[in-house]
Amino acid sequence: MTTVQSPGSLTRASPFSFACGRCSRCCFHKGIAVNPYEVLRLARNQGLSTTEFIRRHTESAGTLLRQRADGGCVFLTAQGCGVHADRPLVCRIYPLGRHISAEDKETFSQIKPHPESEGRYGTEGTAGDYLESQGAGEYLKAVDLYLKLYRELAGRFLDAAEHLAPAEREMADQRIGRPPEATAPGPAWLDVDHAVGLYCRERSPAKPADSWRLLELHLEALSSWSNDLGGKGKP
Repeated sequence: MTTVQSPGSLTRASPFSFACGRCSRCCFHKGIAVNPYEVLRLARNQGLSTTEFIRRHTESAGTLLRQRADGGCVFLTAQGCGVHADRPLVCRIYPLGRHISAEDKETFSQIKPHPESEGRYGTEGTAGDYLESQGAGEYLKAVDLYLKLYRELAGRFLDAAEHLAPAEREMADQRIGRPPEATAPGPAWLDVDHAVGLYCRERSPAKPADSWRLLELHLEALSSWSNDLGGKGKP
């Protein structure tokens, strides 16, 4: 049995390797959290807008993927993951868990495997090598960008909220969504197509097709709208 490392005990330089056995046992009874970029990638994988994807395939205000009646991931097929090329980061780096401290220190832990897992653990490479092999780079960059924005907006929102009337506070909630520390994110946080579409209509540029450019505009829109917390923005 592989020794499970304590939370945050690994770094990118730590010896680590994992070869998936394609048993799919890790795809059951897991709460798969998704951020806006992951929703966007999965939506495009399925030929959907993020608005429609959130409606069909997520729960908890768009923050978790749905599960089948048997506890399997909504995208699990008889052949394995049906969205493997665009799978979320938590699936992509499994069996590693990533941790970011308040000081932005990155560490990893090894998730306890399913007792019947066919995955093969080892120390042939490093945790960093494994992340690279799983194509995690762009996903890690995206989650860090959203984390940075969430921290900034949470502080800005809380500072401004002290001076808002109830009606203005409700308008702000609808306009930019509430910070994750306060409640589950709303559509403005997660629905990239809706938010970027609105932002582009306000400023008249064409909405881009490229996923990364959409992410950049989503971040820009949320940051811009947060400046309207004083009730100056549109509902």
